[in-house]
Amino acid sequence: MLTEHAPALEVGVRGRHRGRFRVTAWCLPPGNAARRARKLLHDLLSRPPFAPDDVADLEVVVTELATNAGSYAPGPYELRVLHDRDLPIRAEVADAGGGVPLIERLLRRPFTLPCHVDELSLGGRGLRIVEEFTSGRCGARWTRLCGTGQIGTGVWFDLPAHRPRT
Repeated sequence: MLTEHAPALEVGVRGRHRGRFRVTAWCLPPGNAARRARKLLHDLLSRPPFAPDDVADLEVVVTELATNAGSYAPGPYELRVLHDRDLPIRAEVADAGGGVPLIERLLRRPFTLPCHVDELSLGGRGLRIVEEFTSGRCGARWTRLCGTGQIGTGVWFDLPAHRPRT
């Protein structure tokens, strides 16, 4: 496990800095990244204030992102969690690829039902799951991998991600 600390600006009544964000990062093994990311996230969120249903949904999200990283991007792979005052607030799966523009486009495209089964092979279905389960509180950004310093892609989602129940 790698841990980084970054200063956070928390402006109080008098405009002073009052806290720090903490980033915890874990290396994800190639070929087993999804399973490892799911277990790490489950272990981190399996206590209050996170509801079990939300944790199950977020396990689906992190599994999808780690699977995509392992399938479409070069390693190394990392799971990172941003904490504010020790409460996890954002998770991210990072890789050494350059997929930010494509991932952002796939996350933001309008949903349409496919007319033909062949359209299902076009990809991006997993990112649709990520977008749905996080109520759109997700995205992609350029990032620097904690373990190697390489520039790569981070696909993030906010915690807890409550999706509307219908």
